[in-house]
Amino acid sequence: MIGTEGAAYYRGEKSTQLALARRVAKSALEQAEPDFYHSGMSRFDGQSAVAIYQMTLLGLGQVILSHPELREELLPAMRRAAERLVDPRTLEYAVKVYGQHGVKNMAPRAGHAYLGYINLGLGMLRKIDPETELAPIHDRLTTQLASRLFASRTGLIETYPGETWPPDVAAVAGSIGLHDSALGNEPRPELRAWASRFESCALDKTGYLVQRTVSGSCEPKDAPRGSGTAVSSYFLSFATPQLSAKLFHGLEADGRRSLLGFGAVREYATGHSGSGDGNAGPIVFGVSVGASGFALGAARAHGARQMFEEVYRTAALFGIPTDTSDGLRYAVAGALGDALLLAMLTALPPETYQ
Repeated sequence: MIGTEGAAYYRGEKSTQLALARRVAKSALEQAEPDFYHSGMSRFDGQSAVAIYQMTLLGLGQVILSHPELREELLPAMRRAAERLVDPRTLEYAVKVYGQHGVKNMAPRAGHAYLGYINLGLGMLRKIDPETELAPIHDRLTTQLASRLFASRTGLIETYPGETWPPDVAAVAGSIGLHDSALGNEPRPELRAWASRFESCALDKTGYLVQRTVSGSCEPKDAPRGSGTAVSSYFLSFATPQLSAKLFHGLEADGRRSLLGFGAVREYATGHSGSGDGNAGPIVFGVSVGASGFALGAARAHGARQMFEEVYRTAALFGIPTDTSDGLRYAVAGALGDALLLAMLTALPPETYQ
């Protein structure tokens, strides 16, 4: 039967998680240069690299939190991925738009929300490896991002000049929460007030999150989208459990689709439509690869077993699973797909970080 290992992933079976974790770790350790792709589009190549290293850190860290005895084996790959995240060459695309290297310096009032992805990865490394040499960078980025986020009247900050993406802001908030967790501190009270502003500004009545807004305002510039809602629910599980759950329940209520044991998630909220983009991936009959894939993480984090297993079954069907010497391999995944799947399939409940 297709996708039977979905139940094993949901239960967190060590052997199932480890097969994928080892493949992701091997990819990180063997990558000879920061970028995995050379499409000729520096933004795509750079963002893909950041996503791969971030999700590698989150996924491997979640496996270690579930199975501490694997720390010695998987930690070297986490350290390599973190080093690549802060490598100046990985952020060349961001330097071009900001005129500065955000890890080294953030000009006053510059948003740099893309650094939330980097800071989340560093936070998971810090939780697994408290003595990491990257701790000073992690502390500084968290302080700078928190000051910008908590000062925003809308709860939003720019990702790049003139571009405001609420899912990226969710990554920033998640990174602040994970920093507190890694240091053994109570969650910052400012996160609760921030969550209220963020929800009022960017949450649609359907429960979906608006994908993009006009900078400096709450005016939507894109529709409420499933891909952004699902990944934001996952990111916020590190910081604000209630808002994370609210986004997931919106996704479940408005976007979940199932048929004969197979499941998927609509990309656009009810009353909206569009052609999607790279974040959504292919859209077929209204459901998208991005929304469905990220929903795996949100569903596991919030204990929605049936939804998790149904969506996984669909992923297994269309991912063309093949048995290899490294375990079950999804032919259409590649390095980015493997890292994303690992993070989503091993997502942990929000209370893990509180």
